[in-house]
Amino acid sequence: MHSQIQTTTRHLGELAAMSRQTEAAERRILEVATKRLADVQDDIAKTRPAAITTHGDAYMALIQERGQLNQVIAQARRVLAA
Repeated sequence: MHSQIQTTTRHLGELAAMSRQTEAAERRILEVATKRLADVQDDIAKTRPAAITTHGDAYMALIQERGQLNQVIAQARRVLAA
């Protein structure tokens, strides 16, 4: 019985450590994605005037990346809010 309690205590400690690591990773993901989103927004603003004539593919790629970054940021915020 005593060894089961020790095992359970050890497992709970390991789970707590993993939880802290996961939270730290989500915070880092949120930080990096937020910075990248700002860069993408700047690039969209620069590319927009020429999007119709010469840089349409690059502009659309930036729009798609912005959407993906918004999803990553939203997911990270959900995880951190829980």
